[in-house]
Amino acid sequence: MVVIAFKNAYYIKLGRGGCWEADSIATARLRLGWPHQSLEDINAGRWDRIGKQLRKEKKGKPQVATTDINRLRDITQSTPDDVWITFHAAKLWWTRLAPGAVEGDTTSKYRRTQQAWKDTDANGRLLVVNDLPGKIAQLQGFRGTVCKVLEPELLKRVLNGSRSELASDIASQRALLCERLNHAIRELHWKDFETLVDLIFRDTGWVRVSVLGQHAKAYDLELREPITGDRYVVQVKSQATRSDLDLTVKSFSANDFRRVFFVVHSPSPDLANAKDLPSYVELVPPMRLSELAVDAGLSKWIEDKVS
Repeated sequence: MVVIAFKNAYYIKLGRGGCWEADSIATARLRLGWPHQSLEDINAGRWDRIGKQLRKEKKGKPQVATTDINRLRDITQSTPDDVWITFHAAKLWWTRLAPGAVEGDTTSKYRRTQQAWKDTDANGRLLVVNDLPGKIAQLQGFRGTVCKVLEPELLKRVLNGSRSELASDIASQRALLCERLNHAIRELHWKDFETLVDLIFRDTGWVRVSVLGQHAKAYDLELREPITGDRYVVQVKSQATRSDLDLTVKSFSANDFRRVFFVVHSPSPDLANAKDLPSYVELVPPMRLSELAVDAGLSKWIEDKVS
């Protein structure tokens, strides 16, 4: 894996309301405004002349004009050692600028990028906005055109797909908690185990449409997704083998239910190591159930049951 490093990092809004985002990404360009400043002045670095023009444009707002000059200078003087980011289609995109002057076409002025805009990190994972740290995602709300990223080390972690020491420590503690809950779940009374399964699945937002253990011999729990109306069934077993699962699958009608979950307290080796399950069947062993219990905030409930 190539480590993504950079000297400076900048955020740019590609056009008013993002109107140049798609074109910039498709054509490997970084489009910029400043429509009244000439390419000759910009590329020659005639900042005094450009400053006078901008102060005239920004009547009574000298600070805004100064900011505009500085940001235009950031763009024109940026090297391939820098990284530029933007947001488009609910993802973060990043690139580097190629050496060369500012150019122009009928759309806008622009600089060519050294590489195609990318929406993935060094591991190939999509940089979806909702998965980003808030200090990076909040740049979408920046009102200007260009700003320096004030959390460069955080951005480096994002682009490299790495985690902070604090996040890694939390993940380790979470894994330890899941492991302890895995053992605790095996100690639960059978009825408590059934109740735990019921609580976990209802925490997802699904609506229970049958009472646990009633209505159908093959299933212990029937659920409905309230928006789509899809129906799901859950089979809960204290001990089970692969043949028990196969029997449940035979009782399952894909015409009536979207998916079946086979939750087992103590799976036999042939079930625990099963690799060829039907696509509509999901095996939920104790370790997976412990992860779901943590997500549902039920660790204290389990603690109380085994105390």
